[in-house]
Amino acid sequence: MKGIIPREILYKILKNVYFEYSNNLEEYYKILHSCMLVNKSWFIALFELIYTNPHFKSKESFLKFLNTIFESYERQQTYGHNETNFFLIRNYYYFVKHLHISSICYPSNDDIYLLSDSQLNLESLKLEDCRMLTDNSLNCLLKSVPNLLSLKLISNNNLTDISIQNIVMNSKKLIHLYIGRQVRFTKLGYTYLINCCPKLKILQLNHANVVDNFFIEWSRYSKENDLEVLEIKHCNSVTNKGIQQLLLSSLKLKKFSFTISNTINLDIFKINKICCNNIEYLEIDNSDYDKYEISRFQLTKAVKKMPHLKILTLIASVKIGSLGFLPKLIEAAPSLEKLYILPLSLSSSVKYENLRKEIGNYNINNPNQKLKVYLYK
Repeated sequence: MKGIIPREILYKILKNVYFEYSNNLEEYYKILHSCMLVNKSWFIALFELIYTNPHFKSKESFLKFLNTIFESYERQQTYGHNETNFFLIRNYYYFVKHLHISSICYPSNDDIYLLSDSQLNLESLKLEDCRMLTDNSLNCLLKSVPNLLSLKLISNNNLTDISIQNIVMNSKKLIHLYIGRQVRFTKLGYTYLINCCPKLKILQLNHANVVDNFFIEWSRYSKENDLEVLEIKHCNSVTNKGIQQLLLSSLKLKKFSFTISNTINLDIFKINKICCNNIEYLEIDNSDYDKYEISRFQLTKAVKKMPHLKILTLIASVKIGSLGFLPKLIEAAPSLEKLYILPLSLSSSVKYENLRKEIGNYNINNPNQKLKVYLYK
């Protein structure tokens, strides 16, 4: 690889990554996995960081890392300074289950093709801001990981609708799909997904160019699906009509997250009550803090249709200056256990601080109350 980052610089970068993800060790662990696949220099430099902060799920996984380190040194004389030969280390694929490749790695198409030859037994793959990634190299990688369960594509600007077709053809076991900011994926391209959608358990679309027809056709293709988690964020061409169609055929849905806008609001729940029966987690986001909001009356009316709702997250979507609305909310959703609030807009920092104190006092003064309230961060 060209332009290898000096070991000392890499160590500092990854130290910063650790501090950024110190509250999310699972994500940090995945990033370490990914960075270690770049080349031998990265792996050896990373070992120092891992040894200092060994966040592994078990002793066995750490021993596997040690074994790989030993093998890399053992073969170093044979490989010389050819960094990409690191992928040829025996049995490396055995313990690599999760791979997150992002712009920090600067992967080329050759790197992706080389990965495809490494016999990785991946279960989850995340490709983020890989500017050199093409439809062909992604297709080659997908063919090499037939057991892939989770795929996340974010801001890979060279990928086109062809990649969507390749996902459908190659990823037969896929149950989790996340697509975000894929600017060259078109409305037509998303229709190809309909063939694999009935098997999905998690679908997350963020800044995606989907339209109502995608959800309508999906519902026609499969009257019932296995979807358990649905996230529709900042998809400006989607309206209540499209989401309603999907909700009607998603009777197993447990978590639903969406962004309110001029086309999507709480009217999506003006449908058969049965379709919301199993929802345990509802998240309502606001795409434009100044224009869109929902009233507390609309909120309580909507949650009444979710008898098993346990977690409610309101991200700048409801004007909340105090917790005076809680009794009506609890009455509407008696199963509710956690409420996360990011206030829509409080005119002063004093009011925000007062709300923060009120939330703290509520949790302290009501120890026997099932519902706990938190500020969303």
